[in-house]
Amino acid sequence: MKVFLPNEELDTQIKKLIRSFRKQMDGETADQMIKRGIKYKLNFGINLVHLREKARTLPEDIELADRLWHRQVRETMILATLIAPKQEMTKEMALEWAGMIDNCELVEQTALNLFSKLPFSAELVEEWLTDDNGYLRALGYYTLGWMYRFGAVPEGLKALAVSKSLSEKGEEDIFCLYRGISHLYRQMLRTDSEAVKKCEELISAFEKKQNKNLDWVVSEIRSELEFM
Repeated sequence: MKVFLPNEELDTQIKKLIRSFRKQMDGETADQMIKRGIKYKLNFGINLVHLREKARTLPEDIELADRLWHRQVRETMILATLIAPKQEMTKEMALEWAGMIDNCELVEQTALNLFSKLPFSAELVEEWLTDDNGYLRALGYYTLGWMYRFGAVPEGLKALAVSKSLSEKGEEDIFCLYRGISHLYRQMLRTDSEAVKKCEELISAFEKKQNKNLDWVVSEIRSELEFM
């Protein structure tokens, strides 16, 4: 666990936040998340809408965000992604945070709230897509999908993402990896003139592998194509 120098003001602020979460704890929601494989060091089951409202009352502060993330409490980690100043987050810090992600909720929240909006997002995605860790690849696909939604995507990164997705075997029991691929291709369809051809190539490649996880991706992409 990362060790921080004492900061009475920030430490007090974090303790107050955690006390407020204890008062609002939804044990049933937390238990349901555990059953779905979403595990944290500590989870109060606070809903995401409330966390977004709470984030609006906090300052955008990189040190506070870093301390919140390393508490490894579900609610503080998600808050960290919402208040981290995009221009102050370094690539090293982003990689450090990503290395601590081991569940699908954090993959989805960090990609949407933070990583897709950083000035060096493309560099992060390139590293994550080529990693052996399924959660990091999922993070790469999700982040790139949101990058398509929010702005331009480098051509080289597009080619890498297509290549890596075609090589997926579907053997890892990490469902957000497959949701991430689906998310990426659905966003591509809305912004990339070559996306239909890329989707057809992915469908053909995945159908040949006869894997239930990849078949799910095929089903999702076919549904998207039908509504175009």
